[in-house]
Amino acid sequence: MRRLKRPGDGVLFVPAARRDTKSVSPDAFTGLRDIALMESPAVSGTLKGVETNPAGIRAAMLAQKQILLVTDATEVAAPVTSPRDKAKLSVLDEHFKAVADEQVRGRRVTVYRSLDPNRFSAPGRG
Repeated sequence: MRRLKRPGDGVLFVPAARRDTKSVSPDAFTGLRDIALMESPAVSGTLKGVETNPAGIRAAMLAQKQILLVTDATEVAAPVTSPRDKAKLSVLDEHFKAVADEQVRGRRVTVYRSLDPNRFSAPGRG
C-alpha cells in the first residue's frame, strides 16, 4: 500500500470483510479515503463498519482519480455476491483501468485510474 498509494486516493475492499487488512496495518492506509464506508467500525460498533448503498458507492467512486482495490489473492478469491461489491467491480470495469497489481500475504492490491481525466480538470482548462 505504501508504495502504490498517492495522497487523496480512494480505497475499496472486496469483499467488505477485507477491510480487516486496514485493521492489521492501519499506517499503510494513512492518507487514503475509504470511499464505500458510511460508518467506521468504531462508530458502528462492528469489526468492518457499515458501507453505504450501491448508488452512493458508485457516486463516490466516480469522484476519484485513482482507487486502490484490496481483495483476496487470486488463488483464494471467493465469488462476488453482494450488491455493493458488484457495484464496486462494475464501476471499476466501466470507468477505470488497472495500472498496477501486487499480491502480498494473501491480499491483492490493484491500482485503478479513471478513464476520464477531463472529469477532474478545472473549468476552462480542459
